[in-house]
Amino acid sequence: MTHPDHDTLLRFVLQTLDEPDNAIVSGHLPACEECRELEQKFLSEVEKLQGIKFHIAVPAPPRLTRRSRRLVVVSRWAAVLATGFLLGYMTAQLSDPVRPVVVQQRLIPTRAEVSSSAFVSCQAIDVTTSP
Repeated sequence: MTHPDHDTLLRFVLQTLDEPDNAIVSGHLPACEECRELEQKFLSEVEKLQGIKFHIAVPAPPRLTRRSRRLVVVSRWAAVLATGFLLGYMTAQLSDPVRPVVVQQRLIPTRAEVSSSAFVSCQAIDVTTSP
């Protein structure tokens, strides 16, 4: 059996190996003194790294000026109103998808003379003569 490489052994110590590789390394370690020593070295290094503590001082964000705070409040309300108008417009468009078409008509008043036979009499127009 071959020795696991250093990356595989380190991932075993950090417990990030997948199950098949973990089983292979677990089976190899009891039989190999060299790999057990390397595992102990990795374990001691990981414990040292876990013991390191440091503090980071994060400064508080600067306080907004009165004008900036007012601008933020006005911007929020403007965004709320714009969203409301947009939703209202879209709702109106969706609720009335077919707009009426305006048709203009010109009615020309004429006098129709009706005969007793219920036919309308028409005058003949001569199209050959021009006025």
